[in-house]
Amino acid sequence: MRKKEVKKLLKENPEFEAWIAEDSMRVRAIRSNPSMTEQFFKRWNDRKRGRLDFDNISQKTKRASEMLTGVQSIMDMMANYTKKL
Repeated sequence: MRKKEVKKLLKENPEFEAWIAEDSMRVRAIRSNPSMTEQFFKRWNDRKRGRLDFDNISQKTKRASEMLTGVQSIMDMMANYTKKL
């Protein structure tokens, strides 16, 4: 790909551009070799189509677990309070 084509691709796909910008190594690779953009785009598209993103899933699971722990402690405090009455 030429630089002009890369700019057009990034302009048409702002989510792809954001994904590229997340990692400085990707940015450097594209700047040094614009033909790499096609490979990155294919990887991004495959990931977007339904490949499992385990990092994202584990982060969400951790947050849900923390929230449930907080709710459970509130419920325990309420149960202890009602027992004292």
